[in-house]
Amino acid sequence: MRFPLDIGWLYAVFLLSVRLAPVLMLTPVIATANVPGVVRGLLGLSLAALMAYGLEIQLMVPTNGWVLAGQALTELFIGALLGFGVQSAFGALAFAGRLLDTQIGFGLSSVINPMTKQSSSTIGLSFEVLAVAYVYAVSGHHMLLQVMGFLLESLPVGQPVSLMLAERAVGQFGVVFLLALSLAAPLLISLFAIDVGVALMSRSMPQFNAFVMAMPVKVSVGLALLVVMLPRLGSFFERWLASILDYLVAFGG
Repeated sequence: MRFPLDIGWLYAVFLLSVRLAPVLMLTPVIATANVPGVVRGLLGLSLAALMAYGLEIQLMVPTNGWVLAGQALTELFIGALLGFGVQSAFGALAFAGRLLDTQIGFGLSSVINPMTKQSSSTIGLSFEVLAVAYVYAVSGHHMLLQVMGFLLESLPVGQPVSLMLAERAVGQFGVVFLLALSLAAPLLISLFAIDVGVALMSRSMPQFNAFVMAMPVKVSVGLALLVVMLPRLGSFFERWLASILDYLVAFGG
């Protein structure tokens, strides 16, 4: 494979790498704290070079520095919107896990997220790790790259775009969080019923220590429901990944 090392192709690679950089930085599938920044940067440049070569993208280098800066900012804007759609999907899983942690009682403790090196909820981290494993298991990372290639036809490199694209990011925010609530809803309803029962018992028996007695019951019921729900997570992650791909494809019009 021989790359056409002319200035037009190099400029296309530069703009394309600017578009891919936010996606690689914001996507937990790749942007883990264990991956050095140099490796991620080289990965972005390699993907940009391969896409520009495969699609035969060549651009005229602008003679005006302001035009060059405007094109680079446009690509950065597109990449940030694409990366936000993926990041918000993982954030929704963390939100659902945080809700369940609080209700079950695991909110009193936290674990270190190996992908971000930050404190995270126990169940939320479990959902995120399972989601990353699912993406790789079904070749979801290949699907994401295919969508990126598709967007190069509908959103050509170096062309201006409308700021109204940001509205789709707001819509994606609502879609993925509704999916996350649907994941957590069965457990939340069950745990709320336990809280109501404990409250009624505490009302009728003032000497009843509600907190001490309810905690082991909620933990046991919560873990049992998680075990029951675990085999059904495949269908949920299928809808979850489909929402990400639909969001990315929607940028193509």
